[in-house]
Amino acid sequence: MRSALFITVAALAIGGAAMIAPAASEAVSVTITSVSVTVGGTTWCSTNLACTNPIWDLGSGVNLSAFGNSLILTQTGGAAGYNFDTSEGNPGGCGIGAPACATSITINGVLIGGGNNLLANGNADPGGNNHNEAANYAAYGATPAVSVFTGYADNVHLDACADADHNCQPDPFANSATDHLIGEGTDAPTGFVETNPNHCSTTPGTNTCFNAGVIWIVNGAVGERRAVPEPSTLLLLAVGIMGLAAWGRSSPTRRHRTVAGALALGASVLLLSGDGATKDQ
Repeated sequence: MRSALFITVAALAIGGAAMIAPAASEAVSVTITSVSVTVGGTTWCSTNLACTNPIWDLGSGVNLSAFGNSLILTQTGGAAGYNFDTSEGNPGGCGIGAPACATSITINGVLIGGGNNLLANGNADPGGNNHNEAANYAAYGATPAVSVFTGYADNVHLDACADADHNCQPDPFANSATDHLIGEGTDAPTGFVETNPNHCSTTPGTNTCFNAGVIWIVNGAVGERRAVPEPSTLLLLAVGIMGLAAWGRSSPTRRHRTVAGALALGASVLLLSGDGATKDQ
């Protein structure tokens, strides 16, 4: 009877420890204090850095406090106009026939590995008023804390929206409870007549037009906090080990009688803990 009690306590303790162990998918809060983006020979950056085009005011830093929180950077619009046109408007020349315009992105002083050519529209822009550059986000690279994606917002060029869902912008592309957008529309270029869906208004002063690259910085998409066992977890594990040690000293006959029921109980507890973890993700 005593050995059955010990192994039952051990099973409950170990299963309970699994239930209360901290989730490994919790992201660490991260604050974005500086960003620099170079496409071809042209660099754009946050206003606290020295570059040709300091356009993003991050203040004292943009805090991404929870898993999935994000910062979205694009043209700052208004009077500044299309000041993050990283493809055909790039002073370095990134259209058709130009040398491939490589992209590099640095966040908080860390150069992001990987890369794609979305901000340069794949060097595929022929220029003119028609070619639409809109593109959904594609993975660019990551640090241990954040993942970075690039896309393109273009509701100005006259062809139909080129992104997969035809809304002329990557998504998300607005302020929300979890996303922080630094960007603004501007007026349509003179002489543009917009006829396709989801294109911007040509009425002066409405500031709804975008023709710009987009950087999406997401907290915790790749980097995750290492789980650190809490004292209560360690205590339950200790109780489980003590119970198993006591069971090991019991007679073989008693071990055989109690093991099946105890294992079933432990498995049930672990399954319940797995269900809880799935619901919390």
